[in-house]
Amino acid sequence: MNIVHTNLSRYKSTERVKKLKDQLFQRAMGNRAPEWFRQEELKDISKEHSTEPVIIRRAHAIKEMLTVMTNPEISKHTHSYEIADGELIVGVLPMASNGLGKVFPNYLTEDEKRAATITNRTELSLLGHNTVNYERLLKGGIREILEDCDRYLEELKHKENKFKQYSIDFYTAVKMSLEAVVEYAKEFSKLATEKAAYEKDPIRQAELLDIARICKKIPMEKPDTFHEALQSIYFYHVALHSSLDLLSLGRLDQVLNKFLYEHETDIENAIELMECFIIKCASRLNLTTEFLLEQDHMDYNAALGTHPYYLDQRAGLNNFLQNIIVGGKTPSGDDATNLCTYVILQAFENINLSTPGIYVRLGSYSSPRLVQAVARSLKATKNIPAILNDDVMIPAIKSAFTEKHIYGTRDAFGNEVPIERINEYQSLANDYCVDGCWEPILNGESDWTFGMINGMTVLECSLNKGATLDTNPGVLRGGKLSFSSGDLTSYEDLKASLKGHIEFFVDQSMMSLYQCYLMDEFVNPTPLFSALLGTCMAKGRDKSFGGTKYSIGGNILIGVPNMANTICAIKKWVFDKGYFLLGDVLDAMRWNFKSENSIIQEKYNQIKKCFRYESEKFGNDDPEINEVTKMILDYYYEAVMSSKAFADMIFLKKPEPAEEMKVRKLRTVAGYYGPALQELFGEDFNIRFTAGLGTFEQYPQQGMGIAACADRDRNDPLAPNFSPVPGTAKNGIGHVISTFKGLKLHRFAAGVMTDLSLAEEYNDDEILTSVVEQFIEDKGGMLTLSLSDSRLYEKIYDLSLLANAGDKNAREELKKYAHINVRVGGWQAPFITMTLDQQKNYIKRALPFTSVE
Repeated sequence: MNIVHTNLSRYKSTERVKKLKDQLFQRAMGNRAPEWFRQEELKDISKEHSTEPVIIRRAHAIKEMLTVMTNPEISKHTHSYEIADGELIVGVLPMASNGLGKVFPNYLTEDEKRAATITNRTELSLLGHNTVNYERLLKGGIREILEDCDRYLEELKHKENKFKQYSIDFYTAVKMSLEAVVEYAKEFSKLATEKAAYEKDPIRQAELLDIARICKKIPMEKPDTFHEALQSIYFYHVALHSSLDLLSLGRLDQVLNKFLYEHETDIENAIELMECFIIKCASRLNLTTEFLLEQDHMDYNAALGTHPYYLDQRAGLNNFLQNIIVGGKTPSGDDATNLCTYVILQAFENINLSTPGIYVRLGSYSSPRLVQAVARSLKATKNIPAILNDDVMIPAIKSAFTEKHIYGTRDAFGNEVPIERINEYQSLANDYCVDGCWEPILNGESDWTFGMINGMTVLECSLNKGATLDTNPGVLRGGKLSFSSGDLTSYEDLKASLKGHIEFFVDQSMMSLYQCYLMDEFVNPTPLFSALLGTCMAKGRDKSFGGTKYSIGGNILIGVPNMANTICAIKKWVFDKGYFLLGDVLDAMRWNFKSENSIIQEKYNQIKKCFRYESEKFGNDDPEINEVTKMILDYYYEAVMSSKAFADMIFLKKPEPAEEMKVRKLRTVAGYYGPALQELFGEDFNIRFTAGLGTFEQYPQQGMGIAACADRDRNDPLAPNFSPVPGTAKNGIGHVISTFKGLKLHRFAAGVMTDLSLAEEYNDDEILTSVVEQFIEDKGGMLTLSLSDSRLYEKIYDLSLLANAGDKNAREELKKYAHINVRVGGWQAPFITMTLDQQKNYIKRALPFTSVE
């Protein structure tokens, strides 16, 4: 890589790109409700193909969706079959998002839907939250995958096994789905040819004819140019997202770099093409909340299914679960940074849209040039890219797969872990990426699902004999959610109760993840994704039926900073100093520090004063609260590992004869009556459990119903992700980062996301570089950094208050600030679209710069 190309800031957006971005903003400011597909426009696949297997019906539904998307008549309102003036990348993503829901042909029968109500599932329950390794698509095009299907189907004619018919159905569904993508691309070749015939500008006419050529060639054939490669990826991306698979884009710099050349014109063209690609991925943007109710397509089961999910529709309205990851290491461990890394970074800097997301993998090995490029982008955009610390994440993922922390020197199957297997896991860890939010996964190799636990609910139950601090007059103590741990007369009692309750809630969450592999085959198969995922093609199984060699079940603990702040305050004022009785503290928290009795109110005032203003808070690198935080993380990590071993015994492994009856009873108690999953999917099937810390964007919802505590009032938002409660990090950003040094975050393979805001006055290359370098050195996990203008945020907040009350002038005024993006949990979001609670939260986040030696 020529060193001159590591600073590409001289390449700015072309007039073409500026016009395309302006057009996007104009659409996003209007009412997008008419652009959604209507259910009556889609065939009911369950009725037309009711006798076919679910996976075949799913393939019919994919074909139906892609066919309808290129229907000229329907496109009059969906605009799904158009080529805009100046576009170089074509195809149209249908309206959908993680907050507003999806529209897709029904393919489940009425009986299947009725039975699935017990597990909260329908065809809309597909999780997404995975990533695609597009290397396979670009290597031989769809033609090569279709040829593989034919070869596997021919081999099956001469084989007999219990899954033969399932594999035949799988390959048939893959073929149907892939052929539908090819037909979709050909329709755009046809449209480009038609537009070229009427185009008067000879330059644009030549572009349209080249687009027609490209769409006729790919994705069926392998690409030969950067333009062809991007278009091939985009067509497949559209097909996945239009068929419920809201999937991330993965490590595109690794996939695309071989199509780049270092000539000046090639670099300039590549950046323009990448900017066009980014704009196309962002095409579903909503930049006003005025018309959201008309666009609400979120059904009760369209998020995760099987277990509760904190749904924040408004903050999730522009969450499309699509990220691009650059930098990092190659599978062999070399620095993976290449020319395309810098091309993609520059394109994102130029465009600065809220979606797709951009992550850069950095570590102690990273070139200073890349760190400086990241700092330049942060300075220019004030919010991207996000940062993944390889020094933390690679060891965490490798540890999760070797499982030595659970089984010693043996794996989950009781076998000694050979050095070849350890090297395999090292390669996988080196190649990790994140899904459409921030959860770490393997690059196009793993299936992923997750559960969430509200740490403040756990803490309330730990303090209150298994009950929440509920004000409901119909209950004596509170809502009973777990076991009673008795009276707490010492800090040691509190720790023991906390440890037991963390174990209780972790068991509930983690063992439920096995349910996904006990039902998804019959509800949410995904042949289009499985065609490019890991070992699915070789095994002849969809990912929903154990097709991937690597499956990950993550657990996310919510509200750890709030837990630490509250435990630290109780330790200090109840057990160490003895100023207050624990019962009085719990009453104060339950009643939000308010009482009509003046004597009790005075007591509550004192408790609130000591807890809120005279107690240590997370993020100030205070040794005492760091120790409390580490205790919580230790208990939590150990609970996840214990839950893994227990769940393996019940669900995963075939029991020894002497243990068979015991295990069958436990399996029945857990609500499952079938064989062990290794008996069902093969002896190599395993689900690695991983632990993580964060909230995503739902921290306002996660605070609803939670009693007051040391850093917030009842129903107030929790701390966003693994970050200080806004307004409590008094020592500045350097001390927040140095808090991470002793917490051993390299254990948390499900990710630890920290969202920090630096006051805009510190928007300086050297300062930003030093912040990034300190985060890497002090072993932070994942970082999003926003440059915050609190006064501007306050102005937008005031306008939002008026706009929410129906003030049309305020709504019009807000449009001036549509370009301001901030981090909202797992993605960027336009600030004007955030909830009032989230806007208020951001106003208080800005930190001063502090350097910690």
